[in-house]
Amino acid sequence: MIKNKHIANCDIFYKVISIIPDIRNIQFSHIVYHKETAFDSESMLMTAPPEDNHPLYQKSRPVQPPSRPQRPRRAPQDRPILAYVLIAVNALIFLAGYLPRQMDLQLFAAGGLIPAAVVEQGEIYRLLTAMFLHINAAHIFFNMYALYVVGSELEPVFGRLRLALIYLLGGLAGSVMSLALGDYAVPSVGASGAVFAILAAEALHLYRHRRFYVNAQRQLYHLAFLMAINLLIGFLPGARIDNWGHIGGMLGGLALAWQIAPRLDPRRLTAPPKSIRDLAKADVNPLQRRLPALVIYVFALAGMLALAMARLAP
Repeated sequence: MIKNKHIANCDIFYKVISIIPDIRNIQFSHIVYHKETAFDSESMLMTAPPEDNHPLYQKSRPVQPPSRPQRPRRAPQDRPILAYVLIAVNALIFLAGYLPRQMDLQLFAAGGLIPAAVVEQGEIYRLLTAMFLHINAAHIFFNMYALYVVGSELEPVFGRLRLALIYLLGGLAGSVMSLALGDYAVPSVGASGAVFAILAAEALHLYRHRRFYVNAQRQLYHLAFLMAINLLIGFLPGARIDNWGHIGGMLGGLALAWQIAPRLDPRRLTAPPKSIRDLAKADVNPLQRRLPALVIYVFALAGMLALAMARLAP
């Protein structure tokens, strides 16, 4: 049986959850369409302006500040179905483990990332199943909250398939790096590697479109600080955090987002978007073109896993 005190806690948001950047506050600089006021230049030349409207006769008037760009409102089609499904699956597995007595230990023993079981018994499936197990209520709450905040805003723009690939394949990269470089004697569980993958994907998306989003610079600072502070906490003495899983998830998310994330060109928008999902119409990087890159990523991940297992084999 695996005891909880020996499980590396992958939770990354215990102390800094309040600074998770919410890109629901992002404003889109491309969606303000100023209609030009039509006028008859010929009539202006023929008719003298009224005296009251002459600049010399005008009284000082308060200057109206320019209108700020507005983001499209959330529409029904913007509902983050994938994020809801992932949260529901994680919650159901957690409840299934904690409602029956001692079932949580059985779930950890059956699906936790136990390096010895992966290397010596070939139970590779643990690299995936460990992403859906959590050690306690706080662990799952903070991970699922981060998934909701980031995933619910990326999903309408990225699409469900892209976000699912980044979440799952990025999380697998975290599991592989945890196996390769982590403590061989300490099992680990948690979705933090996958959460780091979508955080990294969001950061890259904002950086690429820093002229597209009005407050992208501020959001990037928040993301960088969030990831840096959690990595730092993971390296503190006595911290039971699987930092290699975080780093692997972050690198996997960056690699995937670099290839398959949408690249928005505002010139392709012919009208102001009515929903966040309408922004996907400006995408010039369709996923179909990136299938070879996905295949290369999967083979590279499999190669890293094979090398790690060969190095760790007794």
